[in-house]
Amino acid sequence: MAGDRVSRDDRADRTPADGADPTRCGCAGKTPLRRVVLPARDRVADALGGTSVELGADADAAVLPTADSPTRIERATEAVALDGTPLSVPFDDGDDAHSAAERDRSAPVVTLACAVLGDDLADPDRLGDALATAYGGLDGPDVRIGKGHAVQVPGASGGRLWVEHLRPEPDAGGGAVPDDGSAADSDYEGRAVAANVDAVHAFPVLDPPTQARIAVLNALNDAHAVGATVRRTVRPLVATPHGGEPEPGRVTGWYREGVPADVTVLPPSTVSHDGDGWLLGASVAAAGGHVAEGATPPALPGECEVLLTRPLGGLACFARGVVAGEGDRRERGLAALRRDTRPVAEAVDSLRPASGEAFDPARHVARVTDVSGEGIAGLGRLAAAEGRSLRLRRLPLLTGAEAAAEAWTVPDATVETNGPLAVFAAPAVLGELADGLRGVDGADPRRVGSLDEVGPAILDATDGALARAVEPAARWPTAGDSR
Repeated sequence: MAGDRVSRDDRADRTPADGADPTRCGCAGKTPLRRVVLPARDRVADALGGTSVELGADADAAVLPTADSPTRIERATEAVALDGTPLSVPFDDGDDAHSAAERDRSAPVVTLACAVLGDDLADPDRLGDALATAYGGLDGPDVRIGKGHAVQVPGASGGRLWVEHLRPEPDAGGGAVPDDGSAADSDYEGRAVAANVDAVHAFPVLDPPTQARIAVLNALNDAHAVGATVRRTVRPLVATPHGGEPEPGRVTGWYREGVPADVTVLPPSTVSHDGDGWLLGASVAAAGGHVAEGATPPALPGECEVLLTRPLGGLACFARGVVAGEGDRRERGLAALRRDTRPVAEAVDSLRPASGEAFDPARHVARVTDVSGEGIAGLGRLAAAEGRSLRLRRLPLLTGAEAAAEAWTVPDATVETNGPLAVFAAPAVLGELADGLRGVDGADPRRVGSLDEVGPAILDATDGALARAVEPAARWPTAGDSR
C-alpha cells in the first residue's frame, strides 16, 4: 500500500517539462516524412483497397462534409497497440434494421489518427502494415482517414494508435454540448468544418498551461491554414511513459488555463508508451465561411510568389536559448511559439473565395499552408506536387535563430511549431495581403521567393543563407548550379 501511495504521489507531481530535451522539443523528432511516412501512406492506401476505408488527401486539415442546415459533430475515440490489433467499427449501434437505417442516413465518418512510435516502426513497410491492419477494423461504414500524424518517442518500442472519429449530423435539438463531450460539439450553423490532430514533444522549463497552449495552437494552425477560425473546439491528447499518466482533471485544467478564451475544451485522452518523455497534442475542429469543402485546389497562377506571415525560427530560438542559458533568446522564441495565428488567418481569409465563389487568381490567394515539422522543405514539397519549383530568394529568420543553426543545436532552423503561414498567390494579391497585415498582432510579412515552371523542389538563390540555417540544404541545388 505504501508503495502504491508513493507511486500515485509521484505521478501527481510530474509535469511535461520533466526530462524534456531542448534539442528534441516541439515538432523536432517527428517521424521522417519523406523516408517513412509518405511511403507508408502509399502502402496503407494499397492495403485498404476493396474496403470502405480510404485515406483522405494529403492536406493541412480534413474538411468535414456538412449540410446546409445547422449541424453537430458526433465524436468517438479509441486507442490500440500497433501490434496487429484492429480498431473497432465506429459508431456501431448494433445490427438491427433501425440502426442500419440510421447509419445509411449518416454522413461519412472522418477519422483523425495520431501514432506514437518506437524506432522499430520508423520503417515504411512495418509502419504501413501496422497501420493498414489497424485501419482495416473500421471496414463497414464509409470512413475517411482525414488526417494522420506520427511522432517518434526516444527509447520506445512498438507503437500506439489513437483515433477520434467525427461524424457530422443534422442537429434538431439546438446543438448543446453535453457534459462529457461525447455526442456533439456545437451548432456549426451549416459552415464547413476543418479538423486536425497533432502532437509535439514536451518543452523544457515551461509550465503545463503554456505547454498546452503551444500544443493546441500548433494543431489549430492547420485549421487556420484552410480558412477555419471560428467555433474552435479541442480535445487534449497527452502521451506519457507507462505509469505516468496524469489524472484527466489535471490535464483539463492545464488546457483550459492555457488556451485562448474562445476555445472549447472537451474531455481529454491519454495514452502511454515505454519510452522517454511526454507528448502533448490535441484533436481540433473549427469552422469558417471560406473553407473549400470537397473542392480540388485551384491551379497555382503562372506568376506566383510565396509570402511568409512572419520570419521563421521560433523553435530554434527557444531551443538555443535553453541550451545556452540565454533568457532573451529563449523568450523571443517562446513569444512566437505561443502566439495565436487566428488574427493573421482572418486577414488571409479576406482574400479567399467565399463559399460557392469561383477562384480568381487576380483577387484570391491560391494556397495557404503552415510551416511546421518539415520547415522550409515543406514549401518545396507543395510546389513540386504542382509540378513547379520554388526559387527561394530570402530566408527571413528571427533574430537569434542563426545561432541555433551555427551551433547545430537544431539541424534545421526553419522547423517550426505553431509557425507562420505561407501564402502562394499572384504578386499583386500578396501586395494586398501585406497591406492588410499591417498592424495585425503577430504579423511581419516577408516575401521569400517565386515559383518557376520547372526545376527542383527548392532552388537555393539565397547566396548561402539557406545552407547556413538548414544542414541538408548544403546538398540542394543553387541558382546557376548545373546539378
